[in-house]
Amino acid sequence: MRKTGKKVLGIVLCAAMAGSLLAGCGKKQGTEAVGGGQETTAAAREQSTEQEKTAQKGNVPTIRLVSWQTPSDPKTKPVYDAVDQFAKEHASEFKLEHENILGDELKAKIKTDVASNTVPDVFLYWGSGGNSAMLLDADVIIPFDEYLDASQNIKRELFPQDSFDRTSANGTLATITLGLEYGVWFCNQELFDQYGLELPKTLDDMIAVGKVFNENGIVPFAMGSKGGNPAHEFVAEILGQMPDCQEDFRKINEEYTVDTPNIRKTLEIIETMRENKLFPSDTISIGDWNQHFAMYNEGKAAMIYAWTWQLSNMSKEMADKTVIIPAPGMPGGTRDTSNFAQSGGDMGYVISRSAWEDPDKKDAVIELMDYLYSREIQELTLYSGGGIPSRLDIEVDADKVEKQKLAEVIEFARGKESCPNLPQACPKTECWTDFADGIDELMAGISTPDQVIENINKSLTAAKEN
Repeated sequence: MRKTGKKVLGIVLCAAMAGSLLAGCGKKQGTEAVGGGQETTAAAREQSTEQEKTAQKGNVPTIRLVSWQTPSDPKTKPVYDAVDQFAKEHASEFKLEHENILGDELKAKIKTDVASNTVPDVFLYWGSGGNSAMLLDADVIIPFDEYLDASQNIKRELFPQDSFDRTSANGTLATITLGLEYGVWFCNQELFDQYGLELPKTLDDMIAVGKVFNENGIVPFAMGSKGGNPAHEFVAEILGQMPDCQEDFRKINEEYTVDTPNIRKTLEIIETMRENKLFPSDTISIGDWNQHFAMYNEGKAAMIYAWTWQLSNMSKEMADKTVIIPAPGMPGGTRDTSNFAQSGGDMGYVISRSAWEDPDKKDAVIELMDYLYSREIQELTLYSGGGIPSRLDIEVDADKVEKQKLAEVIEFARGKESCPNLPQACPKTECWTDFADGIDELMAGISTPDQVIENINKSLTAAKEN
């Protein structure tokens, strides 16, 4: 995918990215922000003290790393400290500047850095095509296989083959996910028992129990959409039940169209759910990740579709009331949902082209990347923060997993059939805003399925022509 000799005009790319990079799949989007950069600056200054002493004795390259690890968060501090210690042990080889930028703040930061030609050497980012395509096309980051070919320790064989589609754009690997995630259906068993209701197995069952919950002031299903979050995950979940759904994802990516029978059926199912008042009355205000999960966690909703990285927000009280169910079967669906669980994970480290081609930095970048993808780091992430390892050579010890329901979800979902997600299928970064807007409007009842398909197809056609 690299375009030889192509120079990146930062300000032009910034303009193109301004609307689009602020959308898309965002793990933990908006949950935290490092205010004013004060924590980042102080931590980086403390971290680099020993390195600076060594650096004064000779020239060593400075490697700028941007991640989601922060020293103030007990879930990420062990990994942050481990990276800090690793950098100190290799101070004779490089000096590390470690910044912490979370959620959509990270997208905004990278957009700014591209414009000012100050892209970090290594940074955490979304590998899905809807997010990484523009960075790859503009040669801002390297195809990840260039790093894998150079590394002696990290190879494709260490990771699930089916995860690579989630971190690729137009067939080019942007990164390898650091951790796996599972999307599952949760029900508040206490509420179902209180009203003498059976757990749903079909959409008709959901509609039936929804009437009872609505009569008693309880939202049947906690799902909203703001900037496409989190509903784009749910739309893909339903599409994943349809026959030959892989062909639909392929058509989005290769033929630039969402006008397929399966996608139309999926959007009609969402419309049916809205018409039967399964969703909150205002799907935009409770859209995004924290809001819809809080509604369930506070006992205001009976059901939710959520991802494993959200489990840190689940109280022990709610975890004790919660049961996992197979996805209710949807009209037109042919998949056995007892053997189906969405799996994901598209966040991984990417390497800037400028750092990779700097002979003073390349070896240091490889060494740092090898550590960031090491067993040590993935095990720390699992047992301190509840992240599911992406490496195949790590066994999960359920007794050491502290996050509520996580071990149960892993046991339920691991090894089951899955399907792609919409940001992975989106062929161009600039199209994702229109995908997200369409989902928002459908959930809110502003647009019909036909209108959503028409609007997204216009965006895809324009992107294809460009």
